[in-house]
Amino acid sequence: MLRLTILFSFFILILTGCNGGIGPQPENTQTGFAGKITFFGQWPDSVKRTHLVIFINPLLSTSDFNAFNLAYVSVEIPFGSKEYNFSSLDSSVIPGTGEFKAGNYSYMAVAQSSKVDVSLERADWYVVGLYYNEGDSTKAGILTIPENTFIKNINIVCDFNNPPQQPPE
Repeated sequence: MLRLTILFSFFILILTGCNGGIGPQPENTQTGFAGKITFFGQWPDSVKRTHLVIFINPLLSTSDFNAFNLAYVSVEIPFGSKEYNFSSLDSSVIPGTGEFKAGNYSYMAVAQSSKVDVSLERADWYVVGLYYNEGDSTKAGILTIPENTFIKNINIVCDFNNPPQQPPE
């Protein structure tokens, strides 16, 4: 009887204690991105708003700067920040974009405005940092997010003394 009780206890322990055994962990089902923005230099006193923005298509003309082309807008980045950590899971102001859609995104930038209210006028925004593909800082990088993949370490440097090329005015 003791042997049967020990065997039964061992069997229960194996079934409930291994939590799936030594099998593979479940696959990541979240699609999105996270990273850090680092600021160098003195923040301009005129800045009222700073956001990380992602556009689906490149900004080749002022007409590309529109709400239909926007894929992501971060919550406001605090004035004077030296570093700012972001994640598509918790820092979007566009409803429903926490679970980011897989795809290619042509323009990811940190933009500032001297306007207190949010504006969709291209002339109201100044780009202070761009996402570049590794090894090429001559043009905005394409952010590629595969299905069911959460990309980390998407890092952007904002150097107020050496801003990137501005998109079309």
